[in-house]
Amino acid sequence: MKKLLFALMTLLALTACSSDPEIHQLTQQEKVVYAQNIKGEYPGRYTIVYTDMQTTDGGTKMLRETVDSVTFSVSDLTSHTVIFNNFPLRLLASMVEDSELSQALSNVPDMGLTGNYEFKRGAEDSKVVWIFSMTPVSLSLTYGGRQHNIVIQLRNTYTYTSLAKEQIVGGIAFEKGQQFQLEVSAVYEDDRLVQQFADGWQNGPEMLVVFHFGL
Repeated sequence: MKKLLFALMTLLALTACSSDPEIHQLTQQEKVVYAQNIKGEYPGRYTIVYTDMQTTDGGTKMLRETVDSVTFSVSDLTSHTVIFNNFPLRLLASMVEDSELSQALSNVPDMGLTGNYEFKRGAEDSKVVWIFSMTPVSLSLTYGGRQHNIVIQLRNTYTYTSLAKEQIVGGIAFEKGQQFQLEVSAVYEDDRLVQQFADGWQNGPEMLVVFHFGL
């Protein structure tokens, strides 16, 4: 199962370096201009591979779901946010072992996964480093006779994207065929860890989300 998931991650991976680049500060005006040029809503689709922990035989299996006609939003530098729109968070219901939490998650509507971005200058003068990090998802769910505060933590599988300046200025920073990857890392209930998800080759349940740019 791990080899299958690793092969999928390799197949869908971004074209990016495996180690962090040498990065330096851009001027504030450069950041404003670059952000203005890349802001917008980009169409695409999700490929989601995840572990089913709710199988009736007590085992686990890998499931795959594709969601078409979704979008990825980028704001200007004022709020410097990204949003993976209309994400089917209900799929997490299959991944948690707590049956009551699973039922509550199954009724969560599709929602946006948000994050923040920043620009830095790459090691090469012709490159700009664009970095985004995800914000935890907070939910208020009622089950077991009371209300619970649920926090879902997310991580990027790549920490940065290296872009040529002409890509940004030309408005083609995120072209058809490019992908971003996310993973769900943990679920907390009222500050208590209730589900830890695998990272890379670790054993355990996992969810890999790939956003493909272009319809």
